Amino acid sequence: MKRSLAAAGLLAMLSGGVPVAIAGTGPLCGTGRNTAICFASVDRGGALSPDERAKLAAAAPVAIDIVSSRQFAAELAAFYAALPPRWVKGNRYWRGFDPVEAPKAIRAAFAGLHIDTRGGARARKSAAFGGNLAYEGSTDKRTGERFIMLNRYRLDRPLGGLVSTYVHEASHKGGYSHRAGQTRDQKCEPPYVMAQLARKLAEPDKWANFAASKNACRFWREAR
Repeated sequence: MKRSLAAAGLLAMLSGGVPVAIAGTGPLCGTGRNTAICFASVDRGGALSPDERAKLAAAAPVAIDIVSSRQFAAELAAFYAALPPRWVKGNRYWRGFDPVEAPKAIRAAFAGLHIDTRGGARARKSAAFGGNLAYEGSTDKRTGERFIMLNRYRLDRPLGGLVSTYVHEASHKGGYSHRAGQTRDQKCEPPYVMAQLARKLAEPDKWANFAASKNACRFWREAR
């Protein structure tokens, strides 16, 4: 799938002036018509350096703007339409998928979402052995606040990687799932595909290398 003029325009808009909120204070909102969609905060626990917090904050409005864009909706619909019908029929995570409703669900999940981090021995071990970049988190039973948790030892990633993580974890909160095992087709299930598409639009110049890697859905390569 080739980069389009619309994607180039989106990138220019995003790179021209991404608002960086003061970490932990929020809100962290989209731009233009998306200013009403806001993450709640970054690093509520104050465990990160100012540079780390600023980096996570900068990715938040980019994620909102991308998922809200016509380009995201169009490419998601095109990807879904191109999936092998027999494969979709046998994959319960795609059955009943609506590419029009999915971006709406993710945007709704972004609203009021806290971006927290997780440290400690388990997170460090996971980082060392290529494990989880982030965790879906949960909802605080006392306050009703929703949060995702990024692995504190895997924050040294480019913008596209962070945007991808936000989309993936928010998609879970929007009701989309994937199988638990690390199988070849897990990367081709809705949370991964939508996250990969967000990565593509955030950093189109890096997309070809990523799409050719084992971390990308195989259908990106097979569709070329």
